This record gives sequence, C-alpha cells and structure tokens, in this order.
Amino acid sequence: MVEAARKYDRVVQAGTMQRSAAHFKKAVDIVRSGELGQITFVRTWNYGNEPQEGYGNPPDVEPPSTLDWDMWLGPAPKSPYNANRFGVDPNDKYFSTFRWFWDYAGGMMTDWGVHWLDIVQMAFHEEVPAEITALGGKFWLKDNTETPDTLQVTYKYASGFVATYERRAGNGQSMFGKGGGILFCGSKGTMFLDRGGYKIVPEMTGKPPVAAMAEAEGKSTDSGNANHWANFLECVRTRQKPMSDIETCQRSTTTCLLGNVAYRSQLRLDWDAQKWTTQQGEARKFLTREYRKPWKLVV
Repeated sequence: MVEAARKYDRVVQAGTMQRSAAHFKKAVDIVRSGELGQITFVRTWNYGNEPQEGYGNPPDVEPPSTLDWDMWLGPAPKSPYNANRFGVDPNDKYFSTFRWFWDYAGGMMTDWGVHWLDIVQMAFHEEVPAEITALGGKFWLKDNTETPDTLQVTYKYASGFVATYERRAGNGQSMFGKGGGILFCGSKGTMFLDRGGYKIVPEMTGKPPVAAMAEAEGKSTDSGNANHWANFLECVRTRQKPMSDIETCQRSTTTCLLGNVAYRSQLRLDWDAQKWTTQQGEARKFLTREYRKPWKLVV
C-alpha cells in the first residue's frame, strides 16, 4: 500500500513543529539534493553563559496547601517538595524547572535536543542512530538541579555520518553567533539552520559556488506552530499521516533518551533497532522506570 493513500483510524500530531515550517522544509530539501556535497558530520547545540548560581538551592519544605504534591509526583519516586522540582523559571514564566531533574525529565538533551535531532533524522531519512557515546557533567552551575550543564553526545548513523548534540551553560560562543541550531557540514558547503532561517557557506575549494547555492540564505516566513496545527486538523479530516506522526516523533525522542542513557551509564551503546534495546545489558536499567505504587503501566 502506498503510504500517502493509507487512512489512519487515529491521528496523533506530536510536538516537533519545526517539520511544518517552510524554511525547515526547504533546508531539508537542500540536504537531500546533494547541493552541500557529501555530508559526513552534523552538529547540533545549545550554548549559553548562564549565571553560575543557576536556580539556587532552596530547602525542602512542606508543599503549598493548594497543591496535591503526591498526585503531582505520580509514578515518580517519593520526594520532599522543593521549589526547583516544581517551580517556574523566574526569567520565563512558561519554562518549568522540573525538566532539570532525572525523576521527571532529561535536561536540555530531551528538551531542545529533540527539536534539532528530529530535523537531522528527517533530512537523512533516518529513524534512530546505530551507535551512541556521551560525556559530560555538572561543572558550572551551583544549584540543586541534576542534569548536566556540559554535555557532548555523539551519534553514528547507518547511512554514513556522525551527528553531535552539545550543551554548554558556562560559555555562549558559537558558530554564526547563535545560541542553538544545526550545522550540516558537507564537502561543498556548510548550512546553518535554526528557527530564524538558514544560511549556506561554500567550502573554500578554489571552485565557484555550485548553482544550487544561489539560494544561499533563507528566512523564516511562517509559523511552524500554526502550520503544525493546520496540518493536524487537515489530517483529522482526511485521515492522512500528519507531519509529526507519533511513530516518527517517538524515534526522535528515543534518540535523545539514548544520549542520556549513554551519559548516565558511562557506556558506548550499540542500538538494536529490531529488538528495540541496547546490546549492552548494563545500560538497560536506564531504559525503563520503576513506578511508585499504586501507579502502574498497563500495555
């Protein structure tokens, strides 16, 4: 059956909305066209020079009377209430701080990394990496959060390229002066891509830029979020596959989770996509969660 003709009983649109932005689609087309030459290396990153005190070290206290702390924890381990586990970033009222604790989230690797690596995998028609390594630590921030403030994860893909995700909290210097983005490094040129647009820099080979690089720069012209919602509603009507269907986004999420598993296990991982697990048995304890009673997962 042709995929485009398949009708879906359930339509689930996941939150990797960059897939729906016009300039991301154009950038993916450029990668696939070969205009950048052979791409053997891709860098993704989030850098910043953050205050070293971070979110501080508030004490464990009794939860607010208006909060059911036990219900908020759900299946996560029992833990005293702490403002940083529950609270909101004082500089961004929409950015909650629970994401920096292993019991609830995966730090910057899963928070921002999934958006960058989702586009990388989209561009190369890849689902998950074959090999994963990671090094890092909490070297800069002095607060009580847990996830690393400095991290480098390296992924090797079966189609023949390496991609990295990098996180820095103590230094904001970056390529193109951007705090985050993607660099596709090809034999003919390098393309920078983020939510604002893309820019191509030809390789210094002594040869004139290839014809395709006439469109060497593109700006964001629409809202990926609005397009994403429109695509979802259209697929609800037509029962077609949405731009970020749940199976695709699950694989992008798995890629980021494997970065954290490699970091936490201190192992080089080989991913078995058929059995959907690591070849390294010692790492598998990081692939599952123990649910606190009475919570349980039924599948």
